[in-house]
Amino acid sequence: MNAVLTGVHHLKIWVSDLERSRSWYERVLGLEHHTSFQDDDGVIRGMSFTVPGASFQIALRENPELARALFDADPFALQVTLEGLDDWAARLDGLGVPHSPIFRASAGHAMGFTDPDGVQIRLYAPDERVHAAQVGAEGVYRSGEAPDPIPAPGRDQD
Repeated sequence: MNAVLTGVHHLKIWVSDLERSRSWYERVLGLEHHTSFQDDDGVIRGMSFTVPGASFQIALRENPELARALFDADPFALQVTLEGLDDWAARLDGLGVPHSPIFRASAGHAMGFTDPDGVQIRLYAPDERVHAAQVGAEGVYRSGEAPDPIPAPGRDQD
């Protein structure tokens, strides 16, 4: 049977101002412009970008109404390494991009920040030790049942 998923092709993010968001995503995530898309009226309202080091693209599509609907949402998470979370925190600090502290998530550690339209972006580092500590034999995630025995990067480790 060949009806299998083989990966992620692209993520589409609705934005209110394409040029502002393009600049931000290129500067903050290091995206590289790939293609621009014109609407029937000849105006460019969409762009796709390659993600260095990844096998998928991120697409931006200008639609202020849909961008407002995503405000304060986290529609996706980008995978990073556990060791890389501190480097990402330093990068975001250097760019003046506010972000959350690194926190323990359901199956690893994560941190979050928002794009110019308020869409939450999560950087997620899987950690099987965290996953095993939070998911019982029945495969159900148990939120907050045990103290965090596995410190996240960037946390004080006594």
